[in-house]
Amino acid sequence: MENNLVYKISLEPTGTHMLLADNIAPHSKVLDIGCADGYMGEYLIKHKNCELWGIEPFPESFALVQDKGYVFISNNQIENALLEEKLKNEQFDFILIGDVLEHLVFPGQVLCDLKKFLKPNGVMVVSLPNVGHYSIRRNLLLGKWDMTESGIMDRTHLHFFTLKTAVELLEKNGLVVQHVRPRGDLERWFRKIGLEKFGKKILYLFPEFFSIQFVFTAKVSL
Repeated sequence: MENNLVYKISLEPTGTHMLLADNIAPHSKVLDIGCADGYMGEYLIKHKNCELWGIEPFPESFALVQDKGYVFISNNQIENALLEEKLKNEQFDFILIGDVLEHLVFPGQVLCDLKKFLKPNGVMVVSLPNVGHYSIRRNLLLGKWDMTESGIMDRTHLHFFTLKTAVELLEKNGLVVQHVRPRGDLERWFRKIGLEKFGKKILYLFPEFFSIQFVFTAKVSL
């Protein structure tokens, strides 16, 4: 898997980055999985006074994240990073997994491995792309399954999820989904004409059709 993209924080209030950040409480200890160049961690440190730890396997991104204020960053594959001496005895209020699981060979095993790093009342905050989006359905009707450089059909994705299979991934690996937040463009589009609430209503009525991604919060099942 290659990492050729440069990521930047988006402050769009209904975008994935802010929806993820909204679930992180101020003054929390956070493990940022696949932290890239640290754009999310930097935001959480600056605006929510959080303590950030991270895992970033790509050397190019790892080099860029060094000055973002993280306490510790592992430059290792996730599965191996969790065995490192510096990390293995730590526990966190939140584990942030933004658009990562779809890139992993065994995402369920990684979720299982991560559970022990949560504090007793800790929360996983996860985002996953929705392959049921209307654009993908339309292309399938036209006989198309074309991979792209980014987005739902990112060519580095190893797994594709609908809302149903995303929830199953979490729950089959010992987590209880607390909340699901659909993320699509309808709110932003309708905001331009002063009808953001209407756009949100449509998004929530038909989340599997209009959502580009889903943002989940989940806790370890008892």
